[in-house]
Amino acid sequence: MPLSNLQRFVLQTLASQRDPESYVAGASALNQKMQRYSADIDIFHDREERVAQAAQSDAQILSAAGYKVVWLRQSPLIYTAKVDDETGSTQLDWVADSDFRFFPTVPDELFGYLLHPIDLATNKVMAAAGRREVRDLIDLITVHDVVLPLGALIWAATEKSPGFTPEGLIAEIRRNANYPAAEWRAIQASEPIDPIATTLRLRNALEQAEAFVLRMPTSLAGLLFLQDHIVVQPDPDRLEIYETHAGQRRGHWPGSYDISRAMLSLIERPIDQHPIN
Repeated sequence: MPLSNLQRFVLQTLASQRDPESYVAGASALNQKMQRYSADIDIFHDREERVAQAAQSDAQILSAAGYKVVWLRQSPLIYTAKVDDETGSTQLDWVADSDFRFFPTVPDELFGYLLHPIDLATNKVMAAAGRREVRDLIDLITVHDVVLPLGALIWAATEKSPGFTPEGLIAEIRRNANYPAAEWRAIQASEPIDPIATTLRLRNALEQAEAFVLRMPTSLAGLLFLQDHIVVQPDPDRLEIYETHAGQRRGHWPGSYDISRAMLSLIERPIDQHPIN
């Protein structure tokens, strides 16, 4: 959790349709072990021509399985459908996305294939910098707690959006981090989320991130750092002890598949070890 029963059934029904170039991303993958429910399931594709093909095929499979599928949008780069059964509804978005990432997509029993946690997290950083959505605050705390500290994620995320500096990303996230109480109350979660505590935690995480990036050499911006095949936030005074890892098209492993297992084990830790409120 928090995936709804319907979302789990939909994901299971479509898991066999996913592959390394057609994979689940977004909050449904990021928050599967956390508190915030996502209203939709994002299915990303590396190639534009696959979007319509995957959307139409998935819709036929869901309809044959007894789900009601209603198209909300059909355009070359994004297809959107509402999926209903007797328990509720969810939205599916099939979209084209850049194939530039740090790691390859990861096979998963429930999702079929999903974006690696590090790439989910860096994408969330870019989303939080580029839009005003209260859910992004909650998700930033999630990635800070269970994937990698925000400083290291922000440092790496600049590689996905040339023109941004780490300091600039932090400034944009801060600018987008003020929300009225009504928006907080609209968030669906398995447990109440305290907006004051969450905002304070994000403020502290951003202060730590800023202190980190100001100590890092700009020549290494956009890189991840590994220690014993695990992605970590490095000590800026001892950078020589780490292995660096750059993104590339479709991602790549740094020599060991163990890094995927290690990062997935981090994101699968019990929720009570990473409280949001």
